[in-house]
Amino acid sequence: AKRVTDAEKRSADRMQEGLWNKVRHASEVHRQVRRYAQSFIKPGLSLTEMCEKIEQKNRDLVEESGLQAGIGFPTGCSINHIAAHFTPNTGDTTIIQQGDVMSVDFGTQIEGR
Repeated sequence: AKRVTDAEKRSADRMQEGLWNKVRHASEVHRQVRRYAQSFIKPGLSLTEMCEKIEQKNRDLVEESGLQAGIGFPTGCSINHIAAHFTPNTGDTTIIQQGDVMSVDFGTQIEGR
């Protein structure tokens, strides 16, 4: 096995700096959207409205640009007996109730990262 010096490792990392900046930017947008979602998700809110608000905030913060930047996948909101990957369809009238258990899953991407 070839030994790699610390200088070579640092050089390789610097060559990936553009990639790391995209990942950092997407991560920061995701953090801000998560904090925003935590501020308004409460009983009485419809799942459709919740998903629309999360996706719009995500688009605004990442400065959506076609496939270059935007949402990574539709917002999933698995509630109670639904294990994962549920996204409300148009016309879904499900409302978050007191005592419901829910997980919210959303993604942010910049050039696929």
